[in-house]
Amino acid sequence: MRQKYHFIKTIQVLFQVLVTLLFFGTITNTQQPKKQWTFFVYIAAVNDLRSFAAMNIKQMAQIGSNEHINIVVHLDILLSGNKKITRRYYVEQGKVVHMNADDPDTQQMDSGDPQTVISSFKWMIELYPSDYIAWIGWNHGTGPIDPGIRQVVNTTDLFVFNPTTHTLELDRNISFLDYISATAQAYMHQRGVCWDDITGNYLTNQKLEYAFKTICSECLDGKKIDIVGFDACLMMGIEIADIFAPYTHYLIGSQEVELGLGWRYDYVLEPFQHQSLTPREFSKHIVESYKRAYRDMTNDYTQSAVDLSKFDELKEMMHCIASILSECLTLQKDQTVKKAIKASRSKKITTVFDEPTYIDLYHWFTNLQAGVKYFNLVNPYKEKELKLELIYALEEAKKILDEHIIANEVGKNLSKARGLSLYFPEKNIHPSYKKTSFWRTTDWGTFLTTYLDSNI
Repeated sequence: MRQKYHFIKTIQVLFQVLVTLLFFGTITNTQQPKKQWTFFVYIAAVNDLRSFAAMNIKQMAQIGSNEHINIVVHLDILLSGNKKITRRYYVEQGKVVHMNADDPDTQQMDSGDPQTVISSFKWMIELYPSDYIAWIGWNHGTGPIDPGIRQVVNTTDLFVFNPTTHTLELDRNISFLDYISATAQAYMHQRGVCWDDITGNYLTNQKLEYAFKTICSECLDGKKIDIVGFDACLMMGIEIADIFAPYTHYLIGSQEVELGLGWRYDYVLEPFQHQSLTPREFSKHIVESYKRAYRDMTNDYTQSAVDLSKFDELKEMMHCIASILSECLTLQKDQTVKKAIKASRSKKITTVFDEPTYIDLYHWFTNLQAGVKYFNLVNPYKEKELKLELIYALEEAKKILDEHIIANEVGKNLSKARGLSLYFPEKNIHPSYKKTSFWRTTDWGTFLTTYLDSNI
């Protein structure tokens, strides 16, 4: 018999305990000497994940800053009694130094406000200069879709413990967005990551783009951040990559939902005890460390790293594929194109995630290649031309993915996930999706509209 596996019950008191046992060092705002790396974690814990924040910071402190790396945290958290505080920390080995005690402007900030992201980044880069920067967004995530709610539930509740295998398994009887909608108390009109349950704000698509555009322009003189990672659910979609391609070299995160435990930061930072890493090496290592943390715990995990240097080429291929498919749909005979696309996207043969409107991009490309032969158009000459164009575009897109998904680790239940997802609903297009830049700048939205309007 399966039973709920609740991590929260076992760690709810961790934050207060760790405050007394681990924290805090003396307060100082002295600039550190330039190092090779700054690892900056933006923790949005004014929500039901707050118990995990202290655990993750303690993991960072097991390694601590050293000659290779600065480990820095911006923490927004809700303490007992609903007291909201903001803390900025410099993490040393076994000690966390509180840095903003004398700054009245940073005592109660809003993690869902892009100005908080910008302010914290400016503070970090002024005090902790380095050759490379990794920025990690820590919190809930919903991918490119607005769940239409004020807050999202703890994803640990989506996992059940299987006593036979002694692993955690995702309950896929209800979609992620349906589940959180069913448990929500209040509603909003945007989507995003880094939720603040007190203000009701979070980082929407537009806020993320504004924040990182400002950071790269004002803090980095037009240069890109080396790594942007999300310790959050469902953030490795092509639509999210589209936001960050102008602002980061490498994007890291999960296609699937994450357990509340999140990343193992001691594993992530372990190499810096002895050496430094290049951004590419570090990106690969972060993915490997996620596998190390979860391979014996669950078969429902994903983590990938994408080199965004040729994202424009992938985006152009997606635009081309969507345009060809739209034309094929308008010229189809006997709904053959719609039927073939529907079959290629079916969850019976394509990797889908706990939110089933998110599918694995590479896996779908492969299935669609096999289904092109079933397309039957009213004009046989046009049919031959469009089929050849589509097969070529799909193959080119797969080559780009093969080259630029530099690391990908998955559990056995998601063995064909290749590192990047795509929003592909089977019924209706969520209104929030039409706000994404991917919708506005490619023909994917036109294809979805044409596809869903076609009757079988």
